[in-house]
Amino acid sequence: MPPDLVSIIIAAHDNWPDLELTIQSALHQSHEPIEVIVVDNDSSDATQKEVPQRFGDAVRYIRQANRGDAGAYNTGMGAATGEFMQFLDGDDFLAPNKIEKQIAAFRADPEAEIVFGDTRQFQSMAGKADWTDIDTRDYDDMLAAFLDPDGNGAGLMVQGALFRRSTLERVGAWDESLYVADIDYWFRATWARCRFRYCPGSLWFYRIHPGQMSANQAAIARGLEAAWEKALGYITDEPYRSSLTMQLARFSWHQAILREDTTTRERLARLAWARQLNREAISLIAYLAGCGLIILPGGRLLARAPRLRWLRRGMTRLLGIR
Repeated sequence: MPPDLVSIIIAAHDNWPDLELTIQSALHQSHEPIEVIVVDNDSSDATQKEVPQRFGDAVRYIRQANRGDAGAYNTGMGAATGEFMQFLDGDDFLAPNKIEKQIAAFRADPEAEIVFGDTRQFQSMAGKADWTDIDTRDYDDMLAAFLDPDGNGAGLMVQGALFRRSTLERVGAWDESLYVADIDYWFRATWARCRFRYCPGSLWFYRIHPGQMSANQAAIARGLEAAWEKALGYITDEPYRSSLTMQLARFSWHQAILREDTTTRERLARLAWARQLNREAISLIAYLAGCGLIILPGGRLLARAPRLRWLRRGMTRLLGIR
């Protein structure tokens, strides 16, 4: 294996023609050597034809049944030969010097296990650009930063990171049962006390477009709850567990009110579970307010109507549930 070989693993599913830019950004990194592996999750578009035809031996193309991003990452890890690994989705792309900057950070700190940078967003659809890019930084305690109920998950994004192979082997495979496997992976990596290092100026670009996984807000919400509940099984030390239960209790309070695929009894039970999980996060007043929104006529309108967003924000701020 050549020293500093970086394996760039691209998870693709019906991303053509955006996938071409993704692959080009991987192939034209200023760092060498690299290998590019495209794992195609059973695309029904032109991916199967165009990738081998356009890129030939420059790209290793693997087609499989659709196992989601997590399954593509796992397949790519099994095929990769690099000392370092970069994960990327088929509609995003890397800055041309991202890998070079992060390899330099690894060389400057041989004990670093995960080097991460910043995210920049763009959209390939009509409409107002409605987002804020959040830069991150080094943290003395990455687990505490990731679990901070009032933070932003330390700004960690899988595609913004470069991993040592040995670190991935220590943390383990991606959980293919979860819709948001990246959150679960950060839970496990931070709990394993992996050594993180921030690399300023190392960028990747996240595309916003219709039909992407993150656009399915209901699935994202269920996936977040599942990942947080899984973490309850092993994050036992304080203050980390209290931070985790506060996050999950607040989120479950909202979901108990908003979800439409469960019965009233199930939603009330979920609300009671959230209060039991963390009574500091869900006060008695907040619990009773939640019950009212679920049971009383007009509660659903208050919880969902766009024109009442200002009222919901004020109420949740007053109740301490953001």
